[in-house]
Amino acid sequence: MGDSWRNSHSSKNLEVPSVITSKKLSKGCLVASAPKALSQKTYKHITSLDRVRLGNGAVSHIAIFLLKVAALEMVRRCSRAKCPFAWYGLQALQVLCYPPFKWIQRWAPFKGLVKGMQALSRPLLALSIATAFSDQSECSTETSDALSDSQLPSDPPARESTLGTRICDEAPQSLASEHWLLQLHEELEKQGITLPERINEDELRRFYTAANCDFSCLLSSIKKTIRWRKVYSILSVQELEMWSHLIFWHGCDVKLRPCLVIRLGLTCSSLASNDRPRFVQAVVSQIEYGVLHLVDVENPQITVLMDCEGLTPFRFPMQMLRSCSSLLQDHYPNRLSCLFVVRLPPVVRVITQTFIQVLKPVTRQKLRIEGDMYQKVLSEYLQTFPSFLGGKCTCTKCSTLGICDIQPHSNEETR
Repeated sequence: MGDSWRNSHSSKNLEVPSVITSKKLSKGCLVASAPKALSQKTYKHITSLDRVRLGNGAVSHIAIFLLKVAALEMVRRCSRAKCPFAWYGLQALQVLCYPPFKWIQRWAPFKGLVKGMQALSRPLLALSIATAFSDQSECSTETSDALSDSQLPSDPPARESTLGTRICDEAPQSLASEHWLLQLHEELEKQGITLPERINEDELRRFYTAANCDFSCLLSSIKKTIRWRKVYSILSVQELEMWSHLIFWHGCDVKLRPCLVIRLGLTCSSLASNDRPRFVQAVVSQIEYGVLHLVDVENPQITVLMDCEGLTPFRFPMQMLRSCSSLLQDHYPNRLSCLFVVRLPPVVRVITQTFIQVLKPVTRQKLRIEGDMYQKVLSEYLQTFPSFLGGKCTCTKCSTLGICDIQPHSNEETR
């Protein structure tokens, strides 16, 4: 009996540790399985949070972009009404973000400016492209409306009703016109200034109109032109021949006004920078030749057709255009009937807006920047236009230009 009791007692002692170890094992399994379940739940939760963050990040980027565009649009409208140069100056600062000019940020004063323009670069570029097309459509609409209004015939009853008033006002107007002419001659004689033969009475009337009938402004502009003609060298017909592939006269418009063709894109791609002042001189000399030999009393103005194919933002001749426009506006007032700009690359149109602000309001109204449909517009306003622009002209000049344009391409292919 004693042995049996001992055996039973030992078996009980053996059972207790086994139960304890089984409990420990089950607890260990529970503890080991708990982190796995927790890690899976945490992973799913983190993944969902990342997706929410990515979605919120994209929405925030779009919202910030739209806010920048809205703020820039407010700046554009305010500057357009009060100070247009502020907006165009901000557009010009985009150049600092381009790779050739990024080295400027190495200088401490420009580092903050470059970083600020980089933050505004994309919304500013998007807004500039959008406003460039809208401004162009508004400009062309206003110009076409002005041209159509000027071509509308006046009503016969109104003409008859104002006939008596005109007859009564003719004498005072003629006396007033004679008064400023006499006053101008007297003032020039007092100052010992002699009018050159080139500036006749018709030319003086053009200066008077450009001065808005302000005598002091007229006197200063006449004196400025007299001084300019004494020092400025007009090229002869023989000297202009070397520029004939870049600047030449080609036919007339539908109102028989002579048309001057300027190949600005080809000029910038083939002409060295130190020869650009010479190009401006050639343009002015061609205008002088046209005024002296091509226009008449009935058609005293000229039409200009400017081809801009080949222009790039890095080759845009801003200084050359400013110099040329300044000379022509100061010394050849009211000689331009219309300026057609064709084949202008879309990237360059943003920079062109800065140049347009240099023009006087009267000249700006005569500017027409045409897009892909330029051939249709030119066929409506010109009797014929050069073949390199898609015209059907077969004159000697167009044939010569066609050969000159083909030769450089053939030379490049043989190379």
